[in-house]
Order: sequence, then structure tokens, then C-alpha cells
Amino acid sequence: MLVVILLWLGVISIIYFVEPDTFGVLPVFFFLVFLALLFTLSLLFANTRRGALIAVGLTLFLILRYLGIGNILNFLLILGIAITVELYFIKK
Repeated sequence: MLVVILLWLGVISIIYFVEPDTFGVLPVFFFLVFLALLFTLSLLFANTRRGALIAVGLTLFLILRYLGIGNILNFLLILGIAITVELYFIKK
């Protein structure tokens, strides 16, 4: 639980205190968002695989939004891929 709080505080501090055009801040931001989502969702679902799938999907969508191509269609496609991967691992 402490790790989750520290990761979210790191994300919030990057948003609040770091300039967006600072060199190398974007990969660090997306990595921290991924880790924060991963640990938070793994705790909520009590399943690391589901937490990782949703964290990858949301982080990918955030990257697409940053690039200017994140829309509802891309979100639905990422959601469909995540659901398909989850069903594949459930059946296997």
C-alpha cells in the first residue's frame, strides 16, 4: 500500500512541479503512471495479470492521447484486445 501511495505521489509531483518540455520527463512520467496503475489495479482486483492488462491498456491509451491520436475508437480497440487476451488466459 505504501508503494502505491509513493508512486501516485511521484506522478502528481511530476505533473505539478516539472515542466513538460524538460528532457526525458515523458518516459519517466509514463513509466510511473504504468507502475502506479499496475500496483493499484493489482491490489483492487487481487490479480496481477488483470492489473497488468488494464495498466498496459490505459498507459497505451495515454500515450496515444499525448500523440494526438487517442480517440474513442482507439480506446475501444485497446479494450477489445485486453478483453481478448484475458479470455485467452482464462480458457488456457
